[in-house]
Amino acid sequence: MKNLLITLLTTGAAVLAVTVAQAASEAPAPEWEPSRLEQALSRVAQGKPAEGERLHHYLYCSACHGDDGNSPSRNWPSLTGQKPDYVMKTLLDYKQNMRRDHYRKAYVMTRMTQLLDEKQMADLAAYYASRPAPVVPPQTSAKLAKQGARLAQQGDGKRGITACAACHGERGESGVTPDTPALAGQTPEYFVQAMQMYKAGMRTSDVGGVMRMFAKPLTDSEIQALAHYYASLGRQVQAPAK
Repeated sequence: MKNLLITLLTTGAAVLAVTVAQAASEAPAPEWEPSRLEQALSRVAQGKPAEGERLHHYLYCSACHGDDGNSPSRNWPSLTGQKPDYVMKTLLDYKQNMRRDHYRKAYVMTRMTQLLDEKQMADLAAYYASRPAPVVPPQTSAKLAKQGARLAQQGDGKRGITACAACHGERGESGVTPDTPALAGQTPEYFVQAMQMYKAGMRTSDVGGVMRMFAKPLTDSEIQALAHYYASLGRQVQAPAK
């Protein structure tokens, strides 16, 4: 009887632990208040690119984001050319468990940011901002890019969709607030992943839910078109001289 009781208690505790873990993972992530975000970003101006470059290699950020911040993977973002405010905000999102991507990605970044203080985050942000925009990825569809350009530049007034350029710049080169990243040169695959997470409400780190509201009415084909448009706007690589 004693052994049976111990078994039941142990099993019950294990089930409870799994249930609590599942509930925690399904609970909505906290969101930024604009005033608190502004205060959190106050260190950005103190960032030192040289120190950020050292951290980029020391922490093996290059394993996913490329040796110079230009990612070799089609599933991880390039960080070069980003506004320092946006990179800083993203790192803070992860550290405070406000950014929920696909489980493995969120777990890796959440753990990594626990190693960083705000000064180091500012240094990394300064380094990536000092680098040129990402290289145009291969296999970009010109047809889809043309379709995406119309929506990015003009939006769709009938459906209440604002032009992407209003927040992300005419050529996706910058954002008007810390919550709006540069989009030029990101791979279509990564762009689609991000937009689908906003559309499904999985990513909640956008201040005021702006991206969630924007993404919700978009069709999958429109997201693909926007992805190829912004991918096509990255830095062109000069062909070697013959």
